[in-house]
Amino acid sequence: MNPTMATAKTPSPDAITKEEFDDLLSQYPAVVETISQSKGAKPGRKTLQELDQYRYVDALDMFGSDKSQREMTLDHVKLLVEWKLRHGKFRPTLMSLVTSNPQPLTKSTIQAALHTYRTTANIPSTLDALTKLRGIGPATASLLLAVHDPTRVIFFSDEAFYWLCCGGGKAPIKYTAKEYQSLRDRAGELTKRLGVSATHVEKVAYVLMERPGAGAKSKAPAEEKAPKAVSKRGASSVKRKTVSSQDAAPRAPEDTAPKDVPGVRRSKRLKT
Repeated sequence: MNPTMATAKTPSPDAITKEEFDDLLSQYPAVVETISQSKGAKPGRKTLQELDQYRYVDALDMFGSDKSQREMTLDHVKLLVEWKLRHGKFRPTLMSLVTSNPQPLTKSTIQAALHTYRTTANIPSTLDALTKLRGIGPATASLLLAVHDPTRVIFFSDEAFYWLCCGGGKAPIKYTAKEYQSLRDRAGELTKRLGVSATHVEKVAYVLMERPGAGAKSKAPAEEKAPKAVSKRGASSVKRKTVSSQDAAPRAPEDTAPKDVPGVRRSKRLKT
């Protein structure tokens, strides 16, 4: 879908004015509150509103400053992943995969990735380093980086991709490095034109896609599901089958596929 297209309720990112943008941004707290109340929370668990406070306030205070020396740990990552799952589509296996990462390895991997970013400003290389962790795909990796640079780095959220790259339509997303590059390019055009931050673009996109009247929520794309195991006997017949792109499990491009990490058993299950 042409990203410049838009409906009467969803202004095009190419045409939205600063006044319209600011008005939508001001609606974000109310939209999150409504969704948080509708989802509720299990006893002892944080509500979406509380997680949102952590994502956009507490975490940015800890990690978002250029002068910040705070090191991100697995516990910080788990809170951000919990926010991601409550804020967007819930994926039941993701948290268990993330939790399986050893604490020391998580900390050292993130520090190495951030060193790459701070010395080269190379986002693809930084995300590639972060995706060495189990359960961390391009989308979650972008979240970890966005917390450290909220002005320039946009989180690869469904809502941001729908608005900026799909003209407001809820098209299937494969969560590839190429898609994220497209999102970054579109977000960069908007932040430059209006003089806003990447974080604010995320919030406006969320309001547009999730506010009442924005349309029914789409189901999680088939591509995101973990592939089922195939027996050796049936493997040859499966290879001969012709399947559509909507039914096939996605494969990360070779140049962006995460590498094995010493001492950690690689999982072939879902990473976003």
